[in-house]
Amino acid sequence: MTMASLCERVIPLSFLLNVWVCLPLSANESLISAGEAQGLVCKACHQLEAEGVVVVGPPLWGLADRPIASFDGFQYSDALKQQQGKWNADKLDAFITSPEDFAPGTNMLFPGVKDPGARAAIIAWLATKNPSPPDWSTPFAGEPVKSPGEDILAPGENMTLVATACSACHSLHLVTQQALSQERWDELLVWMVEEQGMAEPEPSDREAILTYLSTYYGS
Repeated sequence: MTMASLCERVIPLSFLLNVWVCLPLSANESLISAGEAQGLVCKACHQLEAEGVVVVGPPLWGLADRPIASFDGFQYSDALKQQQGKWNADKLDAFITSPEDFAPGTNMLFPGVKDPGARAAIIAWLATKNPSPPDWSTPFAGEPVKSPGEDILAPGENMTLVATACSACHSLHLVTQQALSQERWDELLVWMVEEQGMAEPEPSDREAILTYLSTYYGS
């Protein structure tokens, strides 16, 4: 009798499946999961599907397989066109830290992610958005990953949602300097969508964002 058949007789298959499902995520899987949450900020301007198209920015699928600034149909800045080679973990870490510092003159207005743990998570997640995922790891892969907005925005329900939506275009410190009524926040959100290319939030998310902003940064 083989070991496999012995196990099948002694240990029910349903038990083995339950054990497998309940096993904790590996360190890399946890990092990718955290990166997917942090990467919501990317989805504000980019598609990540294999058949993604240009929206505000180019799709991010297949970054490892194409030269920097080379997706057909998107008008890249001259600053980014001057970058040589393909994306790798080090280049992505520098770019996500500060697009302007990486490529002075870039059209990308994203203020950057300053938390190194969050950048490592985003890069690990972006690696999965390739036909053959590369081994993109940074020295910060073991660093704690802060929630979006942590230590900047007021703690409260939907802080992460607000941080993700707002940090796609500007520093969260700009949010903390405001004191607007819910009506004025709503007008600002309309302007961001219609004039600045921000993705239209789902109705439930929009209401949650406005409630948070008017509660913690209201007039």
